[in-house]
Amino acid sequence: MKNTDNFRSVTIQIRFNDRVGFIADISTALASGGYNILSMEMHRAPSFSSLYIELNHNKDIGSITDLFNILKEIPNVIETKIVKSSKSSAEIEILEGFESIIGESKAINEVIKLARKFAVSDSMISLRGESGTGKEVFAKAIHSESNRSGLFIPVNCAAMPENLLETELFGYEAGAFTGAEKKGKPGLFEVAKKGTIFLDEIADMPLGMQAKLLRVLQDKKVRRLGGVKELPLDVRIISATNKDIEAMVADKQFREDLYFRINVLQISIPPLNNRNEDINLLAEYFLSNLNTGRHEGMQILSKEAVKKLINHKWKGNVRELKNVIERASILTDSDIINEQDIVFSDTKDISTHKNQPLKTTIAELEKNIIKNSLEAHPSIRQTAKSLGISHVALLNKIKKYSL
Repeated sequence: MKNTDNFRSVTIQIRFNDRVGFIADISTALASGGYNILSMEMHRAPSFSSLYIELNHNKDIGSITDLFNILKEIPNVIETKIVKSSKSSAEIEILEGFESIIGESKAINEVIKLARKFAVSDSMISLRGESGTGKEVFAKAIHSESNRSGLFIPVNCAAMPENLLETELFGYEAGAFTGAEKKGKPGLFEVAKKGTIFLDEIADMPLGMQAKLLRVLQDKKVRRLGGVKELPLDVRIISATNKDIEAMVADKQFREDLYFRINVLQISIPPLNNRNEDINLLAEYFLSNLNTGRHEGMQILSKEAVKKLINHKWKGNVRELKNVIERASILTDSDIINEQDIVFSDTKDISTHKNQPLKTTIAELEKNIIKNSLEAHPSIRQTAKSLGISHVALLNKIKKYSL
């Protein structure tokens, strides 16, 4: 690629192998090259993770070649590619905000109104809601409409063991432990300066780590592992859980003092079963996004298909609905998705699908069940246990379906 291939703003996807300090490395390297990070979003998968970064250059015009040269020097990067770009900073697409939340029901609009009110403060926010209701979407929207100029950084507290979570959040000094980087590493609290840290699944944080987090939140200072210098903390904390955290406090499974510290402002996101009037809007939105990548023409939902969606009990909420629409779009050859094309994640619906051979339909259903389960569990071993298969069998299926 020639150096003349310049840009004013660009969004890149970085596929990488997870390791402590990776986000800090990326942020530091881009800043040293004069690049400003406008937004950052991470998606974790079993074999690798993806980081989506929207950025521009502090000299207005940036070079794609220079950008890629910086990124290829960072360890654990597998692949880097451009997702979208803009020739003018005025054309930067707003990817987050309350406008991204689809729904017209009274239940969701009341929550959006409350969240907008909370967004302008710096107080800690606790998001509650069933799995798949969109807690991270709300967290991003709150950050987007806040007065904070730094990054939005999501952290899955259930996905990492205590020692890894500690080094990820707090960072470490040179020589803090065997295998530590020679120069040390800043933690996410440092990287997120003037921004927001989203502590997802906070109820699953180990008790020992809860005590360390409480100290940081009380003192509003963070100290790297192995260090003596305390750095002032300028970051907004949003936490989320789908568990009954009050019951966990009563059972001594979650620290009461940390509970009161993070539970300053509470937002309960309604389940999809309480938002029936939003189901058609959400389904059409997801289908519209899928239609954008189709070459055979636009698909629409029949009235019977919509009725079936509305009558379904959504255990997986908005995430489950999105998967059902994606499954129907893939399995249906017609431009009209009918009632029989809506296949939920149970085997009794397989026989009703007439557009694909049974073997193909079962394979697609198995792939989606595994995909959903991987998203719902923090590790492959826990996913395998939930599915009732061995760890090795699950790894083979992940490879088979390229998940």
